Amino acid sequence: MFSKIGENKRTKGILLAVIGAILWGINGTFVDLVFSTLKAPVEWVVGTRLLGAGIIILLYSTFIKKEKIFSIFKSKKDTGMLLLFALFGMSGCQYLFFLSIEKNGAGLATILQFTSPIFIYLYLVLRKEKKMLLQELFYIVLAFVGVFLIVTRGNFTKLDVNISGLIIGIGSAIGVAFYTLQPRRILLNYGSPVVVGWGMLIGGSLFQLIHPIWQPGFAIDKKVILYMGFIIVIGTAVSFCCFLGSLNYIEASLSNITAALEPLVANILTPLLLSQVLPPIQIIGIGIVLLSVLLFANYGEKISKNKKLELTE
Repeated sequence: MFSKIGENKRTKGILLAVIGAILWGINGTFVDLVFSTLKAPVEWVVGTRLLGAGIIILLYSTFIKKEKIFSIFKSKKDTGMLLLFALFGMSGCQYLFFLSIEKNGAGLATILQFTSPIFIYLYLVLRKEKKMLLQELFYIVLAFVGVFLIVTRGNFTKLDVNISGLIIGIGSAIGVAFYTLQPRRILLNYGSPVVVGWGMLIGGSLFQLIHPIWQPGFAIDKKVILYMGFIIVIGTAVSFCCFLGSLNYIEASLSNITAALEPLVANILTPLLLSQVLPPIQIIGIGIVLLSVLLFANYGEKISKNKKLELTE
């Protein structure tokens, strides 16, 4: 009986993680459509998305999770960390990711951002919080071989992408690394929904000073409302809540595997909707990146578990 309950919880967790990753992947494609067909300014899209999703996630935290969302502001130190996260982690990461989509499309942008665990690892190695292992180094090299195949399309004499977009895409992966590492303490104290919700709301408010929501700079029609509604509600707030919910039922390593669906969905859906054709060499490159990052993430998880077991013995 208990094993059946455990299996049901695990199934529920996997399902939630899969739904969250698929929605994130579709979200990237919708963002690509907003940029390529509607010519919406990046700053307006980022600001509108962060502001709307931040409000929804904080409402979710208050009424569903029953959390005290204002408790983080009782500590000056924690407030400072939250502001740092909102301005550089959340805003910086999202802006670079959306800018990367505008330059090179959702497919390449999601693949580049998917390499963020590598930058997290390199930072921890430099900080001597981790030791560099040969197998992990191999996975890192393999991931960048995959990226190289994607950006060159097999023609090793030139890059077949926007170079500034490539640099911005790598910057977005580094941004995710900062986004993941910087708020570790406040995430433990207040939980992801509260920290991420405020991060989005504060970051979105900052963008109102740059490109206000009420001054889009282009015609707002039903298509814009539909696309932005999906990006804010389904692609950001619902997908985030699904992913967070999955962590109550499954381990982090399994959620890493399902997270691979995001770039996979983006790379399948974007060419279909925008009538693009991916050459075989790019498909191989995408496969190499996905496989190497998954192996890298799960190898690191395995090493951490083994160390914990050694300490408890």
